[in-house]
Amino acid sequence: MQPLSYYYYNVLEGLEKPSDVPKVELQEGYDILYRHGGRVEIDLMRNAEDGDAQGEPYHWYEDLDDEQRAKLHKALDAGDPAKILKIMQRNGYAGVLYHYACENFQTEASA
Repeated sequence: MQPLSYYYYNVLEGLEKPSDVPKVELQEGYDILYRHGGRVEIDLMRNAEDGDAQGEPYHWYEDLDDEQRAKLHKALDAGDPAKILKIMQRNGYAGVLYHYACENFQTEASA
């Protein structure tokens, strides 16, 4: 396996609610995130943005206040997955990212 990048090492260490992600999924999610290098975070935010526009926001996105949403959109516009992740972590939603990675990028990773 490739050495842990500083970015994802800090992500794993910084999870506010590690119990949100089962251990098996945590490693699997980490592998997927590492392989896709930011695509997962950006995809998750685009889907959240699209859902919100259609009146069906993701529950975690709906729970964010206006300031946090504005920061997420700014990070998305800048194409900065590290900032997207930092904001999600700060709000206790980092587990959402790992679940999303496992559910939506798993087949791509094993292909």
